[in-house]
Amino acid sequence: MGFLAPLFLVGLIGLAIPVLVHLTRHERGKPTPFPSLMFLERIPFQETSRRRIRHWFLLALRLAALALLVAAFARPFFRTGRLASVGGLGPEEVVLLVDRSYSMERAGAWDQAMDRARSAVATLGPLDRLSLIGFDEAPRLYHRSTTDHARIMATLDTLATGSLATRLAPAVRLGSSTLAASTLSRSRVVIISDFQRGSWRGDEEAQLPDGVVLETVPVGDAGSANLALSGLDLDRSSSTGRDRISVSARLVNTSPDTVSTEAVLVIDESQVQSQSVTVAGGEALRIDFAPFTLTQMFTRGLVKVADEGLASDNALNFVLSPGGNTRILVVDPAGAGESNLYLRRALGIAEGSGFQVRVIASAPSAADLDGADAVILNGGPLPGGDAGQRLQAFVQGGGGLLVVSGGGTRVGADHAAFLPVTVEGTRDAGREPIRLGFVDYDHRIFEAFRGARSGDFSRASFYRARSLTPTDSARVLARFDDGTVALAEARRGKGRVLVWASGLSRLWTSLPLQPIYLPLVHELANYLGGENEAPAWHESGATVNVFALAEATGGIELPDDVVAIRPDGGVVGIDPADPILRLDQQGTWEVRSPGDRPDHPYALAVNVDVAESDLTPLDLEELRASIGGGGEYEGESGEDATLEAGGEDFERRQAFWRYLMVAAFLILALESVLANWLSRHTIKEVAGR
Repeated sequence: MGFLAPLFLVGLIGLAIPVLVHLTRHERGKPTPFPSLMFLERIPFQETSRRRIRHWFLLALRLAALALLVAAFARPFFRTGRLASVGGLGPEEVVLLVDRSYSMERAGAWDQAMDRARSAVATLGPLDRLSLIGFDEAPRLYHRSTTDHARIMATLDTLATGSLATRLAPAVRLGSSTLAASTLSRSRVVIISDFQRGSWRGDEEAQLPDGVVLETVPVGDAGSANLALSGLDLDRSSSTGRDRISVSARLVNTSPDTVSTEAVLVIDESQVQSQSVTVAGGEALRIDFAPFTLTQMFTRGLVKVADEGLASDNALNFVLSPGGNTRILVVDPAGAGESNLYLRRALGIAEGSGFQVRVIASAPSAADLDGADAVILNGGPLPGGDAGQRLQAFVQGGGGLLVVSGGGTRVGADHAAFLPVTVEGTRDAGREPIRLGFVDYDHRIFEAFRGARSGDFSRASFYRARSLTPTDSARVLARFDDGTVALAEARRGKGRVLVWASGLSRLWTSLPLQPIYLPLVHELANYLGGENEAPAWHESGATVNVFALAEATGGIELPDDVVAIRPDGGVVGIDPADPILRLDQQGTWEVRSPGDRPDHPYALAVNVDVAESDLTPLDLEELRASIGGGGEYEGESGEDATLEAGGEDFERRQAFWRYLMVAAFLILALESVLANWLSRHTIKEVAGR
């Protein structure tokens, strides 16, 4: 029970008035005619007998009437119980949306959100129906349209923040669909969130039905200061056959004040470096750590800083393994000559990024292939006999092969069915050079060139090219402007084969002189090598095929009984038939058999989406205009405002003050009748005596 105007309860002090009236002597007597009193002395009359209350029931009536009047002016209402359902508006369908993204970790925000949520549940009547939805990147429906409010309270006690970012649109869509199934005449949506600017990206389908009341309850301090690690660079270099890793992190300070903190680099749970850093307000700072030697598979790394703001964006995790350099074997009859000069230099520039290049002039031996991830045949005949079989076995075992159809390229009968195209004669461009007219930007090789300013393939001229006829198993990745095939691909076993219709030197094309040549060679080499270096980390919310990722990045064959160990110690089963794992928690995930305890198990690092670290508030008026609905609240963040609005709604529906006023007047009428009767009865008794 509550009161809208509790100060009126001070009027209960007035209950002392009837008691004082009863305790005060009030004499009545029969008038007696008497002559003039001018010669008599006036003597005041004093009664020394004890005064007492004679009519207790009459006193109780007067006190009850006054108490009811005071209570009526205080305007009482009930939030729970049977009396809470009194009123003419009927039960209500309520959907409660609670933000549980990691930005709710900011000081006090989550506690405020839970207080608001419990208050919203407590204000419901017994017939009101409630649905509870927790949301971050995706919403989750915990309870649908239930009157068991105690279950909702119990679920709220178990909710906690996660490692994912905020997405309002999916939550609004789920809330809208939940309301659509309701048969009640009154509907309301309550959204409790910190309402960051990045949480709403607009969605035409995220609309509330007509007539639904929208209440936005913001929590947390708007635009709170925060220190965040927003980027991580890992540069790999080889020295004396050992990998050296240089770690750099970007630290952003959203506070207007200068902040000093300690930045720490942790490798395999041991702190190896630390340095004091100072970041000016509103500025960013690059933190460079000294290189360290990478010796173990699946070495775990962590960069962290100390900050009183959000905790999740104060750490960046990564996992690295040695031997990440892609080993490229170039087979060219001319040896290390001019025909592969541009190719060697392009790959050499990327040496620190992971390419090891070796050039041979003859057919590769078994030892050559064992030390290579990809082979580039730069002109000349394809090896036949045992060498050709070794090359095909290399590809089927997971290697990559690029056939550059330069001078002297000949394909034997034993390779005709193995290649994705039939290689025919050479054709010259004539007076007008041949140019690329189509590139498959959806393919991994050309995906990096999709942007408007990422490179123009049409500027490269081709002076001569081979005529290629694709087979049924081929995928054409590029065509010349006359429609003929420029680049084709086919999968063979676990590997892949690509055939390029021209050369990679200036004798056949001007491509080596174009800005796109260097990144194109790098993308080709990475793709041929199977992208054998695993991603150093994944973003929270990403999904991965565990078995495919382990095999593609490290050649690791996981047993069928592996499980994923979450950073918090929880275990997630992995079905070999559907090995999709959602990485929804920040930290390092282990993938291993339940009874296996290796020192360095296969691991995946997960970091939060740094966009969530921007705590700039969203314009709530813009949000309401986008999703529809109205609101009784004006978006105040204070608890008193929320509770007051809920109390006004209940008091307006229940209007108990009317019943109290009627009861008070009835009691006063009864008191008047009874008081008159007692007065007449007393006078008759006195007259009789």
